[in-house]
Amino acid sequence: MRCIFARLRRCIRLRELPAVEIDSEELPAAAREFGCFYLKHSLAVDAVELARSFFALPYAEKRALAIENSAHFRGYSEMRNERDWREQIHFGREEVAGSGLRGPNLWPSDLGWRDGVLGLMAELESVGRAVLSRLGDFLPAEELAYLLLKMIHYPASTARAGVAAHVDFSWITLLAQDETGGLEIFTPGGEWLAAPYMPGTLVVNLGEILQFATGGYYQATPHRVTTGARSRVSLPFFLNPSLDRVVVPGVGGEHVHRVLEAAPLHFGEEEWKRKGLGIWCASCC
Repeated sequence: MRCIFARLRRCIRLRELPAVEIDSEELPAAAREFGCFYLKHSLAVDAVELARSFFALPYAEKRALAIENSAHFRGYSEMRNERDWREQIHFGREEVAGSGLRGPNLWPSDLGWRDGVLGLMAELESVGRAVLSRLGDFLPAEELAYLLLKMIHYPASTARAGVAAHVDFSWITLLAQDETGGLEIFTPGGEWLAAPYMPGTLVVNLGEILQFATGGYYQATPHRVTTGARSRVSLPFFLNPSLDRVVVPGVGGEHVHRVLEAAPLHFGEEEWKRKGLGIWCASCC
């Protein structure tokens, strides 16, 4: 194990993330050391081209699938603000009828496209469960995981970021991306590291739920997307507990409320947040 971590630390010095296979003994060490790694796996479905085919549709056809037309938070949306600048479409587990977050997706008229998306989600769920099982007994085979697949298009822009720094709310996230670049990972060493497209791989991010359940043994990966002169397409797939699951915090995993964010302190502003705005926990509020 000491040799594995030595190799992984060399990756930090080389400013690159490790690439591992599902059955590799290095996978748990990569997850522990980085919270993010490349997984050697080629999707049977050409995921990126599938997404591009959707975003190439006329705007009116995309808007016909608007997320506000779904009772289950599925469908197309646009985000145009300081934090996010993108268009996207959400898919979940296909269920004929349901309530709340359970139910059918909204589909373009091309039924072949529908079959491709469902096939892609089934494959990603299988891969995600296999990866998660290498980290611990978090998702029993009989548990109906809540799945979320986003297809995201970041328009070309040199003036705006695609999405601000964040961690994913998931057990783990699998990401397929195009060749454009722009994904950056915040390393344990405190630096932003590019995670460019690597043929024959998916990017794996550990999520906030995994960090919570393990008491911080595994750390969720802060990441962001920067944009440039070329547009970018990516497909994050979020593997989650079932909607009925109660996740118990791991040892040391109790949330600690903190007034201050990791930024320079302006006491008057921070005190006003607490007293005037009621923002007494920077993480929660």
